[in-house]
Amino acid sequence: MQHQKLPPEAIEALDTEAWFRERLREPTASKPAGKASKEALFDEAIEWFLAEAKARGPSEWPTPGRQWPKVTFWVSDELIERCERMAREHRIARSQVIALAVMWFSEARVPRELVDFRQEAFQNARDLYRKLHRPKRPGSASRR
Repeated sequence: MQHQKLPPEAIEALDTEAWFRERLREPTASKPAGKASKEALFDEAIEWFLAEAKARGPSEWPTPGRQWPKVTFWVSDELIERCERMAREHRIARSQVIALAVMWFSEARVPRELVDFRQEAFQNARDLYRKLHRPKRPGSASRR
């Protein structure tokens, strides 16, 4: 389990990716419909990053921002070990490796248009819900 600060934009991007995957996944006989795992996205992001980092190598490592929220998530032991090796090689904290992994992944794989669409869909859903569930005033019961 990992508990660390991450940039809010990257968290929002991962939430968006999980939201889309959950709603757009086509169920099949071998893969029934079910909740897409946001936890699996952390592993995917780190795996992707470690491959990318070999190819282009990071030139800067993020320093967790004071306002970054703390997030708790699962990461496989094998990936944690690989992150620790990279951290030792670059003389940085493991949390910096993971933060950059999530940042690069979210920037490369989750377009801003998807994040905006999800936010708009939530706002529309909230507005519709509030409109349809307004408290009834006494004496305003509808007749059928």
